[in-house]
Amino acid sequence: MHEPILKPMLKDYTQQYAEIWDACSTGLPQFTKLYSTHEKLQKEQTLDQFLQSIQSFRKKQISRKILTNADQQIFLSKTRDFLRVGLDFTESQLGMMFSDDLTDATRKFVRQARAFDPGLTFHDIFQACRNMWIMNGLQIIMGIPVQLTPSIFAYSLLYPYTDNLIDDPDISGFQKMIFSQRFRQRLSGQRIEPSTPKETIIFSLVEMIENQYPRDIFPEVFKSLLGIHDAQTNSLKLIEYPDQLSEMETLKICMAKGGASVLADGFLIAGKLTKAQQYFLFGFGAYLQLLDDIEDVAEDFRAGLMTAFSKDAFHSPLDKKLNKTFWFGEEVMKSLDYFEGKQPDLFKSLMRRSIDLFIAEAVAQNPVAYSEQYVSEFENFSPFHFSYIRKRKDQFMPYNGFLLTAIEEIAFSESVIQS
Repeated sequence: MHEPILKPMLKDYTQQYAEIWDACSTGLPQFTKLYSTHEKLQKEQTLDQFLQSIQSFRKKQISRKILTNADQQIFLSKTRDFLRVGLDFTESQLGMMFSDDLTDATRKFVRQARAFDPGLTFHDIFQACRNMWIMNGLQIIMGIPVQLTPSIFAYSLLYPYTDNLIDDPDISGFQKMIFSQRFRQRLSGQRIEPSTPKETIIFSLVEMIENQYPRDIFPEVFKSLLGIHDAQTNSLKLIEYPDQLSEMETLKICMAKGGASVLADGFLIAGKLTKAQQYFLFGFGAYLQLLDDIEDVAEDFRAGLMTAFSKDAFHSPLDKKLNKTFWFGEEVMKSLDYFEGKQPDLFKSLMRRSIDLFIAEAVAQNPVAYSEQYVSEFENFSPFHFSYIRKRKDQFMPYNGFLLTAIEEIAFSESVIQS
């Protein structure tokens, strides 16, 4: 087994951020707004109307009716109205979320993904889009124009392909281990011949990155790719040896996986990063990973994947762990000052509003993982009754969450038109 090239730095960042998380308050998050029962009922009515708009819009798409630019602009306008009235985003925040550059990048990505591999499902493309949107957000805070680059395209697609291969029950564990080793060799720069059609695709994506970032000029780009590969390989311990890992070891494995991923995002966007920027990106990735683990706690528990949250879920309340994660995020976002991008305060406020809603929804979807009093207190911060969110969950599956729905429609529209 090769030693990870970035191991000392990743280990150092993991230790620092694990200590920050451990020292964070267990007090209830300070949300920006409380909602009365009357306000919740009004916003639920607003969401019902928005869901009807989505259904109508998709019927037109699926029936292959020609969607004019005016049709799409009307839908986007309705979406902005819902996010403003239903979820209380400000006009400035919405301007950042729905910039022409972001919309154009999404459309270009879907078209290129369809051309690259017509066999990709919409689920695969949407999963890849989520990766791209994180990188687009980083472009904003780094002061880099929001656009789809070859490396963003390639990296966003790499993990639907590799994840699907690793999750495929028809592929043996031995075959998966061999692929992991060969993939690492290719990331290291070795010119090995692909042995399967999937490897051909995956290796061609690595080549796209090499074409944008020559290895001799941008070695850190490829060290960061090896870092995420090794962190993901190490995270297999969460399934294979869950009972042998302490709570802190489990937390560090999760943080390392998320941190290494967003650190790689940064290198693929900029080619080179300062030490301060690397520190923030690792922490931001660790935070996003913890939020994902909060959302997926029930699914991970059923699958036997023992994350920092699913390890104790449904045995003891997760109240304090969720609180610590919220305050951990507040600490991480302080380091955003290391970047000189446009409107950092606006980006911070957008992230804060988004995460407030994200966490409230996560509690609503898994109330049995928390104490009754905690769920009751949290519901005060939600624009919707928790019972309403659970009732509406199926209409967002498998892309549950209110915030991604609008941009998902852009991707869906392109997917239908191109298919």
